[in-house]
Amino acid sequence: MVIYSYLPRELLPENFEDLTFEEFYGLYAQADCAREMRIEDIEVGVAKGIADSLGDE
Repeated sequence: MVIYSYLPRELLPENFEDLTFEEFYGLYAQADCAREMRIEDIEVGVAKGIADSLGDE
């Protein structure tokens, strides 16, 4: 599920059954990195929104 959620369709194989463990693990690692980057982007956006709403008080 993580792989499908965070990787573009172009990177996904047509058949997961033909993948070796190393290939599957590599795809999972890429998806996990993409997930972490998306979470960090959200955190930065929230922090910026809070800072902008508080202004220079």
